[in-house]
This record gives sequence, C-alpha cells and structure tokens, in this order.
Amino acid sequence: MTNWPALADVIRNVSYLTDVEQVREQFDAFLLQSDPADAFAIAGIFSLAHPFYVPKMNDEVASSLAITMPEFGEAIMRARLAASRARQPNVLVACFPKSASTFITNCLLSVLDVRGASLMASSFSTQAPYSMGITLREQETDELALLKHGSNGGGYVAQHHVRCTPYLCQQLELYNIRPIITYRNIEDSLVSLDDMYCRARETDESWRDTYAMYFSDAMPHNYRQLDAETRFMLLVDRQLAWYVQFYMSWKRCEEMGLVKPCWVSYERDFLGDKRVLAERIANFIGPDFVDMEKLTDKLSERKAVGESRFNKGVSGRGKGIPESVKRRIRQSLEPYRAECDLSEILDG
Repeated sequence: MTNWPALADVIRNVSYLTDVEQVREQFDAFLLQSDPADAFAIAGIFSLAHPFYVPKMNDEVASSLAITMPEFGEAIMRARLAASRARQPNVLVACFPKSASTFITNCLLSVLDVRGASLMASSFSTQAPYSMGITLREQETDELALLKHGSNGGGYVAQHHVRCTPYLCQQLELYNIRPIITYRNIEDSLVSLDDMYCRARETDESWRDTYAMYFSDAMPHNYRQLDAETRFMLLVDRQLAWYVQFYMSWKRCEEMGLVKPCWVSYERDFLGDKRVLAERIANFIGPDFVDMEKLTDKLSERKAVGESRFNKGVSGRGKGIPESVKRRIRQSLEPYRAECDLSEILDG
C-alpha cells in the first residue's frame, strides 16, 4: 500500500540534498515500500522534484521504458497545450539585485495564495536549485520548469535576475506569464549588495568553506576585510554591465512591442504610495486573481522584513560610495545614455 501522505514529506526532505546517490537511495527506498502499481507514477513525480534523479534499474528495464522521438514530441506538445491554455496567475518578478523584489514576491505569494516557483530548474522548491549550486548560473528560463509550473492548476510567482530577450518574450506570451520589473538606483543597489556580501561572511564564515562561498557570490573569501573602494570596484566590475543590460533589454523589448511589463521603481513606487502600487499590480495581474485591498495591506507591512532579506528600506544609500567608484560608474555608462534614458537607475 502506497503511503501517499508521506510522499510530500519525502520530497520536501530530499529535494535539498546535493549528493545524487543519497537522493536516489531515499527516493528508491520509498518506491520499494509502495504499491508496485503506483511505482511508475511516483518515480515520475520524483523526477520532477529533483533535476538529477533517475531510478535505479538494469539496462533491460530502462530500454523497455525508452520513448521514441515522435513520442517525446507528442509529450512536449501536450504539455505545451496544457500550460499555454491554463487559466491561472503566472507572475515573473524580474529584478535588479536589492530592489525589494523578494519583499514584493512574498506579498504576492500571500495574496494570490500560490506557490513560489523556480523557472530556471526543475524542482518543486524555489530554494532547492540554490542548495545544489546553481547560484552563479544566469537565471534563464528552463522550458521543463515552465511546462511543469504552468500546469500546476493554481499559478505561481517566480523571482529571477533575468534579462529580457525576444526569445524570453515569446515564452512569456506562450505561457501567459505577467512580468513585473523591479529596479533601483545603481549606487544604492551596490551598497545594499555590499551589505549582504559582508553580512554573509560575518554570519556564515564558521561553517561555509571557500568553495561554497565562492559559488554563492563569486567574490573573494576575504571580501569583508577589504577596504570600501576595493569592494565597490569589485562590485562594479562584476555587476555594472549586467545592470545596464537588464534595464535596457526590458526597455528595448517593450519598445519593440514584444512585452508589456509592469515597471516598479524602488524609489518612486515601492517607497511611495503603497495603495497606488497595489492598484497598478492588481490591474496588471488581473483583478480576478488579486485582491487590491489585501495587497495594499501586505505591501504596507514591514514585519516580514527579516524573512525577505529586506535591507534598509531607504533611498540615497549610494551617496556614501567612494567618488572614484562613482566616476567609474558614470564613465562606463556614458556611451549608453544616447540610446536609453538611464536617469532612473543612474541619477534618481
């Protein structure tokens, strides 16, 4: 007899494991205790729960389960049909680092009463891919994840640092995903990012080794001990090109008529009138899905600040950045200013 209630517990406990052999052992142990008639379906669920799980079997059995290319194509076609026609709220919060995106995402999860989703890897948990070391990878969408979450029957909110491309716009349209773009003054964002990296080394250094820390943020292990100018120059070298590409890519795709996002400025919108912001977001996602009053209340709360990694909640923090770093930022972005209005991320 299959213990179906225990299935969710097994997935929850195993989905964060990084040792693939340990994952296989625990999933296979549950399979052996289940009704043989359910084993195939359960193995399929486990495969969706962990991107590296393959049940243990001999070559003969594996060969008997193989599907042809036409069968594979049919499965993809049916999954695309289901996901593209599902009537559910699918939201992508595409974000600048430290732009209140996690706070906004958590508010939407609560008000919509949906699950969080990772669109860059196949997993039921948003955090599981990070525990497996995915953090440094570009947060591009994975079609298997789009198909899976787009057919979950309830909707989702995903939060990713992802630039826009015409290809992504096609995916957003096909799978009815509503993009909310959060952005912030670059200098303020860098200060908040610096705080986060320093804090991680202060609180986690006792148990995280050099390799684990590197694959978390790619900064030197002694980052916290460096002087401010050196730290911020490192951040500029790593982040600045991505920042302008993120902002311009979404603007350009919008100008081309490929996407109609909801833009949320940290300074003007998030720190402004929460009711106005809630109304904009509710109308964008759809009033059938979003209760504007509840969203207003959630956006006005600050008690979830710690859970959301919400930083200081103020603007103007970048004023304290060393002048040499400010000059570097402006010199690097000057060539782009003739092509795109960068005032909201550079001057405002």
